[in-house]
Amino acid sequence: MAATTEPGPAAFPVPPLAARLFDLARAEGYEARIVGGAVRDWLAGLPIGDIDMAVAAPIDAFADACRADGIRVIETGLSHGTVTVLSPARPGGANPDAANSDSANAGIGGPIEVTQTRVDLETDGRHAVVGFSDDWKADASRRDFTINAIYIDADGQIDDPLGGRADLESGTLRFAGNAAQRVEEDALRMLRYCRFLPRFGSAGIDPAAAAALRDAAPTAARLSGERVAAECRRLFGMDDGAAGIRLLQDTGIAAHALGTALEPGHLAHLADKAGFDAGIDPHQAWLVRLAALTAPGRAPVLAQRLRLSRQDSRLLAGLDSGDPAQTAALLNGPDWQQGAYVMVRGQLPPAALLVVAAARCGRTAGPDHLAMLASWVPPEFPLAAADLLSHGVDKGPCLGEMLRAAEAHWVGQDFAPSRQDLIDFAMTSG
Repeated sequence: MAATTEPGPAAFPVPPLAARLFDLARAEGYEARIVGGAVRDWLAGLPIGDIDMAVAAPIDAFADACRADGIRVIETGLSHGTVTVLSPARPGGANPDAANSDSANAGIGGPIEVTQTRVDLETDGRHAVVGFSDDWKADASRRDFTINAIYIDADGQIDDPLGGRADLESGTLRFAGNAAQRVEEDALRMLRYCRFLPRFGSAGIDPAAAAALRDAAPTAARLSGERVAAECRRLFGMDDGAAGIRLLQDTGIAAHALGTALEPGHLAHLADKAGFDAGIDPHQAWLVRLAALTAPGRAPVLAQRLRLSRQDSRLLAGLDSGDPAQTAALLNGPDWQQGAYVMVRGQLPPAALLVVAAARCGRTAGPDHLAMLASWVPPEFPLAAADLLSHGVDKGPCLGEMLRAAEAHWVGQDFAPSRQDLIDFAMTSG
């Protein structure tokens, strides 16, 4: 497709640091452009995230020019032709760009990743050896998707060498150039395609992309757990990610990337958006959906494969524990508060447990009940160790056993026994 160069529909909100980089590149005899997700989202009318830029210059030379101009440079990926630049902090640690961003475009005041225009010299599916090239179309052709290969230059002109803007408008998500080659260069692009599909692929799955994903699915096993987890947090954290999750399973990527198959049929039984908003912590939503879409007992495999933090591993194990039918019945039954109390004491969110258990049983948790579970504040157990010590109980294992028995009795009696009732119970039963 022929390249197009045209003015944008409105001025792109160039942050001060990006404007400074434009000026610096021009002064050094180079050309810089904004590219990638920020341009894509701006054209799609979405909030703009982090700014990425490309510069037609060897990255080490441009990094030296930035330092000479007082711009901070972090060599985040120098061997791959990439650095991250930051504005010098003002006294007191303030970011001079932050004041120029608004809530709709919260990412535009932060650091900027700058990459030299480049071509891949060698690839192994995980790491590429890159070389410098000042050919902008060649640079576009090595990017992942056409919608991410749209540039804005210092004068606000759009350069769209691969027709990404038309794809964006038609809801067509396709790889830049040969799909199989793009996936061979970096297997993570398979997961990215699945993640981008629900938002930018309304026209359906591109046949060339689907074939490339199926053929290369086994290579996802070589990806690091951290990279896979980062993509999964985004895909499974989406309210409308069903199309991408189904593609992940249908192409066989899930089995290799996650180490386990998914159950996309459970998607229809996950709580609707209102239920998730009312009952699920947004930071935990991706793990809730992941647990609901996997077979019971797979939490250890997932935690190890994704290299989850101790906190996330514990949550996933909790969501995966117990019999789903029993959990759903308990939390939906007349004594739900008793079950919820035990779960909260175990630092497990009852609403999330109900969503997972219900989905695994082929049912949908009601949003009103989820909201009730999420907002419920457990009563405080009125008995303390000091109460029993003052009645002659010695410190030691017996004291702990008496407290646990008294608490279980209190919960079983619907939290009704008073402190004195519990002391009497403990002293009698102990």
